[in-house]
Amino acid sequence: MDKSQNKAIKRVCNLCEAMCGLTFEFNDQGSYTIRGNKDDVFSKGAFCPKSQGLKDLHEDKDRLTHPLKRINNEFVRVSWDEALDDIASRINSIQKESGRSSVATYIGNPNAHNFGNLMMLPMFFKALRTRNKYSATSVDQLPHMLVAQQMFGHQLLLPIADIDHTQYLLILGANPAVSNGSLMSSAGLSTKIKRLKEGSGKVVVLDPRYTETASLASEHHFIRPGTDAFLLSAVVKILLEKPLKIGHVDSFTRGLDGLKELFADVDINMVSSVTGVAVSVIEEISRDLSASETAICYGRFGVSTQAFGTVCQWLINLINILTGNFDRQGGVLFTKPAFDVVSLMAKSGSKGSFNRHRSRVRNLPEFSGEYPSATLADEILTRGEGQVRAFISIAGNPVLSLPNGQKMEKALESLDFYVAIDIYQNETTRFADYILPPSSSLEHSHFDLVFNVLATRDTIRYSPAIVEAGKDSMEDWEILIELWSRIGHSMSWMQKQQRKWTLKAMRKFGTDGMLDIGLRIGPYKGLSLRKLKAQPDGIDLGALKPSLPGRLFTRDKKINLQPNPLLDAWRMFRSDSQWHKPRVDHGEFLLIGRRNLKSNNSWMHNLPSLHRSKDQCFVIMHKDDGEKLALSDGSQVRLSTDVGSIDLPVSLSTRIMPGVISVPHGWGHHRPGTRLGLAAQVPGVSLNDITDDTQIDGFSGNAVLNGQVVRIVPL
Repeated sequence: MDKSQNKAIKRVCNLCEAMCGLTFEFNDQGSYTIRGNKDDVFSKGAFCPKSQGLKDLHEDKDRLTHPLKRINNEFVRVSWDEALDDIASRINSIQKESGRSSVATYIGNPNAHNFGNLMMLPMFFKALRTRNKYSATSVDQLPHMLVAQQMFGHQLLLPIADIDHTQYLLILGANPAVSNGSLMSSAGLSTKIKRLKEGSGKVVVLDPRYTETASLASEHHFIRPGTDAFLLSAVVKILLEKPLKIGHVDSFTRGLDGLKELFADVDINMVSSVTGVAVSVIEEISRDLSASETAICYGRFGVSTQAFGTVCQWLINLINILTGNFDRQGGVLFTKPAFDVVSLMAKSGSKGSFNRHRSRVRNLPEFSGEYPSATLADEILTRGEGQVRAFISIAGNPVLSLPNGQKMEKALESLDFYVAIDIYQNETTRFADYILPPSSSLEHSHFDLVFNVLATRDTIRYSPAIVEAGKDSMEDWEILIELWSRIGHSMSWMQKQQRKWTLKAMRKFGTDGMLDIGLRIGPYKGLSLRKLKAQPDGIDLGALKPSLPGRLFTRDKKINLQPNPLLDAWRMFRSDSQWHKPRVDHGEFLLIGRRNLKSNNSWMHNLPSLHRSKDQCFVIMHKDDGEKLALSDGSQVRLSTDVGSIDLPVSLSTRIMPGVISVPHGWGHHRPGTRLGLAAQVPGVSLNDITDDTQIDGFSGNAVLNGQVVRIVPL
């Protein structure tokens, strides 16, 4: 179809969780501009600068458009059939020689925005039958999902903040004014936060840095990095000492008895000393959470990626339950998506698992079939039975996104075979034997399978292709299905026939066919893809509503307040030495990350509309700390830990807690062998060249990226 004949095409942005509705306006020459869609049922015209990156990404001269094979340390173009046949042959050979788990996989967070991949990956993994599966989950939201699985019976049954109707919002470890919401998908969050504060509501931010969100809030209080679990435990203790108003949830909870005794010895004064938050502030927060007509305690990336991230997410759920704000409008609720992947997973027996088996090298627990990504390099580098020899990455850049990136580089270099499904020759894929590039996201339809589960309102929208697909191009899921059709040895005749039938069905129906089936069997009767396509602005399914106990997936249809595994995590937390002494010595600093509105993923640094000629990769430090080190704005410093060091300029500020420094993630484009021309002009340095991969949440194995100790030396 000639898109130049269309005056406008409506589509949803897939570059972050906000799901902003966009309008692609075409002129007579076929070029287009991107604007916010004011009629979109979810975003109402809200959009951010990242949306312009969709066009840049499609047109980027560095984006790969055909398969590449490494020959004599150079990448050369090969045909799809040659690449797919050779890859399957080598994977089959390695697994036959060294076992199924000698092949490891890693999937990056763009897969969460890819409907086709989300549908195809489970079948692809089933064909590989490897235990060595890894993803960005364990450097991000793993504690959220683990706690949901333990308390509510399903890993994707995540409570969503009803920010549109609340009176009080407490934010920890999150900067939604920049992230546009995370596990709280909601376009235009800055406007909503301002509206809440300017009305009769209150917004309180606890963060080691005075963030963009803090500037919109009613109050901001500094909190020492990595200590959120201490503060949250104090809030729970205070709530339990007063009459509770749990509300209707009380009839389907278990574990309330004995909860007060569990928190009885939490010392509020000691919590204040550890966190740096005054006792009066802790008491006021507890009082406001309890007294407000509706209230939300919301914690995200910053509280998950710390030493007690699992405990943090458990305590946040307890707070929302104990204040009567669980499964309640204005509090936190579960969504009812039209394509109900939560229920479909449950029916197939895939509600999540934990600790069924443990990793070979560091004995870390699996979660939902994956090992913590912090040990991926160990499994590649450590010799012996079960060593990983081959690797498949799908839309991921673990050299920049996993802790101890330099160790990851050594691991990738040592592999016998590496296949990357990716659009770029980046810091990770430069080590690949094959790079298989999928088509641009604008060349095929789009549907948000995951983020509709995490949205602050139930809506549904379909995004058609914007431009014609390139000749000889393949979508991500088509690459996976072609590999799947070739991978596997020692298969029975019946297994081969089942695969043949499945392949035929997948190729016939495609992603749109799968979407149509999901809508027809979903909770909204009469809904179909045809009806959805007829509504280019989407269909509004309504505000989030109470859904319990029916939405629970626990065996007894009750919320488990004290699952035994989470009690184990609590005991680990209570025995931590931080209760008795500080974590840092004189001259050391606590490290936190930082996110930029135009810098969600590392590959965005190669897009002209999101590019900044001025270096955005600098360390923010309190000016008093800078004066002690005789530093001024722009001074070069060296940050070092036991795993490495990085050099970068310093920016002095009073908008950060003394003793804390902040460095953005996703940079480090100076490495040889990449093909990211624009990003290389302002390369920055990688935060993960100094983060220690041995520092993890001791219970879940999630990586600690918040609160690691670093040393600073002026250069």
